Amino acid sequence: MQMMIGVGIELGQIAKGVQNTPPVVPTSPVSYVASDGWQATHPDPSAFDPTTSDPVIVNRQGFDANGTPTLVTDTLALTTRIRLPYPDQETLTANQIALSDFVYTGDTIEATTNASTVPYPKPIAMWLNHDRERATTATHTLRLAVAHAHARSGRPVAAVKFILSDGTTEVTQTVSAMSSISYAASGLTVPHFSADMDLSTLQQGALLTVDAVIYPWVGEAFTISVDADSYPSPNLTTLRLLNDRTGDYGTGYAYVDGTTGVDATGAVSADAPTAAATPFATIASAVTAIRAFNAATFGRSNDAGGGIVRLAEGVHGHSAFKTQGSAVDIPLVIEAADPLQRSTTVLTDAGSSKFNGIPPWLELRNITLRKTGSSVVFLDNGANSADGLLVTKDCVWDANATNYYGAWVYRVGRMVQIDCGIGAGGDPRQGNFFSTEAIMVTAIGCERCAGTITYQAAGCSDLPEFNLRDPLGSRPAMEGVFLGWNVFSNGATTNPIVSVSAPIGPRGIAFVGNIIESWGNTTNAAVRLNADSDTNPAQNVVVQHNTVTGERANMLYLDGMLNVTKTAHARFNLFHRFNVKSDVFASQPANSGNWPIRFKVGWSHNATLAGANNASDFNALSWLGEIAADGEITGFDPLWQDDRSHSGTDTGGGNYTPMPGSPLPKVPLGQAAYATDLLGNPIIAGQSFIGAVTTVG
Repeated sequence: MQMMIGVGIELGQIAKGVQNTPPVVPTSPVSYVASDGWQATHPDPSAFDPTTSDPVIVNRQGFDANGTPTLVTDTLALTTRIRLPYPDQETLTANQIALSDFVYTGDTIEATTNASTVPYPKPIAMWLNHDRERATTATHTLRLAVAHAHARSGRPVAAVKFILSDGTTEVTQTVSAMSSISYAASGLTVPHFSADMDLSTLQQGALLTVDAVIYPWVGEAFTISVDADSYPSPNLTTLRLLNDRTGDYGTGYAYVDGTTGVDATGAVSADAPTAAATPFATIASAVTAIRAFNAATFGRSNDAGGGIVRLAEGVHGHSAFKTQGSAVDIPLVIEAADPLQRSTTVLTDAGSSKFNGIPPWLELRNITLRKTGSSVVFLDNGANSADGLLVTKDCVWDANATNYYGAWVYRVGRMVQIDCGIGAGGDPRQGNFFSTEAIMVTAIGCERCAGTITYQAAGCSDLPEFNLRDPLGSRPAMEGVFLGWNVFSNGATTNPIVSVSAPIGPRGIAFVGNIIESWGNTTNAAVRLNADSDTNPAQNVVVQHNTVTGERANMLYLDGMLNVTKTAHARFNLFHRFNVKSDVFASQPANSGNWPIRFKVGWSHNATLAGANNASDFNALSWLGEIAADGEITGFDPLWQDDRSHSGTDTGGGNYTPMPGSPLPKVPLGQAAYATDLLGNPIIAGQSFIGAVTTVG
C-alpha cells in the first residue's frame, strides 16, 4: 500500500496540514533499490516476513494545494520475495524483495542506495472546453479533467494553475478544490478542476492562449504548452479563446426558413429579431451574406467567423458553403432558431454527397443531424490535419434507420461533440473512421457519439467501444489518452470493448471512473490493454475507480521475444476476471517486462469476482498474478442492484451500484483519487465501496 502522510482534506477525513519536513524514521529495511524502481535488496531475506517488516519511507518531490514545491513522504511496503524466471520459477532469488510501489529516480530513502531510473509519472488530462470558444462576458470558466498515478485525498493532483494570455498580459488562477459538471445527454457527471477566469485586464477582441500548469501530489509540474502537444492537436494541447467581453467583436445574425425565406431579400443584422423578419431560403446564401456583413460592419474581411445562422423549425438540406463560411478567429455557428425545437429543426445530407462542403471551422448547436442518403458524404471540409475543427453542441444525431457509412462525417480534422445524443432512427456512428482520413473525435457528456477514432472521452454513456491505435495516414498518434466517467456497453461485438494495442509512452493513458458492461453475444475480453501477443511497451497506465463486469480484463501481457517495460497504477477497480501473463505462460525465461504487474507494484484495493481464467488464487502460474495487493480480494458476489451483464440477466443496461452488505473493499482514508463518481455520488473516505459507482457500505 502507498500512503501519504499529512497532506490534504478528504470527505470523512480531518485536515492535518502539509508535512514539509520528513519525520525521523527508522533505518530502511532495504539497502538498495534496483534501476527498475520496484525490486529492492534485503539484508536478511531468510528472515523476511511481509507482515512484520518495517516499511520503506520514501521522500519525494511534489506540490501542495498552492502549487508550491514541497517534500512528500510516502510509505511503501515490502510485499514478497521475488522468484527466478522460468524454468526455475519455484526458486526464490537470493535477496530480492518486491516493493508495493515504485521508487523514482528523484526519491531519497535513508540508508538506502537508490539506483532507480524510473521517472516520475506525468499527469494525464483533457479539456472540457473546446478550441476557439467565444467569451462574451468578463468571466469565462475553464475546465480540465485530470488523472495521475499518485492521486490521493479525493483529488488526482494537488492543484492546477489556469493561464490566459493575450500575448502581453497574463491572468492566472490556481485551484485546488475540485468541481463537477453533469451532462443532460448522458446523465453522467465529470469531476474536474475549474476556474472562473477574469478577462477584464486582457485585450478586448484578442485571441487568447489558454494554458495550464498541473501540480501533482508526487512528481514534477506539467505545463501544457511545454509538455503536451503543439497546437493544434486532438490530444492535450493549449486552446484559443476569443475575448469578446464587451461584445465589440460584433455578431451578424441570419435566419433561414425554407418555407417563407427568400435568398434575394434575406438580410443580416446585428439585431437578431430584425434578422428574423427577413429570412433566407438556404444556408449557403445566409452564410454568404454574413461574410459580406462582417466586412462592411466590423471590418473583418473574408471572415464569416462569429456569425450565427439560425434555422427555423423544419427540414433543411445541406448545400456547400465552405468558401463563404471560412473564418479567422472563431467558427461560424449554425443553430436552431428555437433551441426547444431541436428535434424538429433538422439538417440533412439531402441524399447526395457534399465533398468539401463545410468551412474548416464550424460549430453546430441545438439541431438534429439526420442521415437520409445511403453511402453519402454529409459533413466534409477536406481536412488533412488537426487544423480542421467541427464542434457539435447539444445536437441530436439520427441515422434515420439507414445503413451505416463511415464517411458520412468525413474529413473534418478535430471533431468535438459536447452533450449530444442519438435520435429515434438509431446511431449513425459519425465518430467512426473511413480509410486513413483526418477525423479525430473528442466526446464530452454525450450519449454514444464516440467511435473507433476517439482520442478522448469524458462523461459519455452507452459507448460501444474504444480503440487506441497507432498513427495512420492523416490521424496522428494518440498521446496521453484520457477516458473518464464513461459507460461502455456492448452486446454484439466480437472484439474487446476497450482495446489498446499500441506503444504507450510517458504521456500514458488514463482509464478512470468507467463502467464496462459485456453482455449478449459479446465473448471477447471487455478490456484488452496491451495484451494478447502485444509486444509494445506501456508506461504511465492509470486505472482507477472502474467497474468491469461480464467479461475479463486482459492487461499488459508479456507475449514477445524481447523484454519490454509494462507498468501501471491500478486502484479501487472491480474486475469480473483479471488476466496477466508473463514468462511462465510464454515459456520465455529471458522476459520479465511485465513483472511489476504480476507483483502488483502500484496496485491496491482492487477486486475480481471470479479470479483469472485459469485460477482464482495467486502464484507464479496464475494469470491473476503472483500476489494479492494490499486490500485486494477475489471470488465473491458484489451484490449489484441490477446485474445485466453475462453474469446476470445478459440483457445490458444494468445498475452496478453495490447494495448494502456488499463484500467489496472500501476506499481507505486519504487514498481516494476523486471526490465523486460518474453519477455524482460523493466518495466518502473509509466508507464508500470501490468501483465506478459508489455507495456507503
